[in-house]
Amino acid sequence: MGRKKFIKNQLIEVNGKKVEVSIFGTAIKPGDKNVLGNIEELLEEEKVENVAKNILDEIEQIALKYPDKKKNLRYYYEVGKMLQFVDKEGYTDMRGLIWERMACDFNPELFGGEKKVRSESKRHPEFMYLLCKISETLLEELSWDQWYEVMKFKEIYKNESLLRQIISECKKENLSGIPLRNKIKELRKKK
Repeated sequence: MGRKKFIKNQLIEVNGKKVEVSIFGTAIKPGDKNVLGNIEELLEEEKVENVAKNILDEIEQIALKYPDKKKNLRYYYEVGKMLQFVDKEGYTDMRGLIWERMACDFNPELFGGEKKVRSESKRHPEFMYLLCKISETLLEELSWDQWYEVMKFKEIYKNESLLRQIISECKKENLSGIPLRNKIKELRKKK
C-alpha cells in the first residue's frame, strides 16, 4: 500500500443537504492500468479501518474506568498499550493517519477532545502511544505536562538512563515547558 492514503470523512452534497461520508484514499479510475493493485490497496485500507474500530471499542471500555481522562497519566498509559497495535500489525508508518481517523472522525473525546485543526487530533494518540513505551515504574515520576514535553524527543523512550537523568533534573529544578526542553537537549548532547 502507498502508506499515505487512508479513509477520511468528507462532506458531500446530497439533494441539497451536506452529508458527511467516509471515503477511501485510494481510487479506482476507468482505464487505470493498476486496477488490481488499487483493489489490493482498498482492501488493505478497509482492513486497517476495521482493526482501528475494534481497538477503539476496547479503548471505550478503558475510558469507562476513568471518568476524568484529561491529563490522566494512567488513562493515557493504558490507551497507549492498545495503540501498540500499529506496531504489531505493521502499520507504524501509517500511525499519524490512523490516529487522525480515530481521534477526529471516530471518538475525539477519548483522545483529548475535538480539535479545531484536523491534523492536531493525532497529537494525543501519538503521546499515548509513546508514553506506553516507557517503563511503567517511571510513569508517576513526572507530571502529565512534563511527560508530554519529554515524549516530543524522537525515540527518547529507548534510553532509560537518560529518562532517569531527566526525571532527576525535573525534580531538582522543577522543570517544565521550554526550560525542560532545553535541559533535555543539553543532556542529550552529553550522551
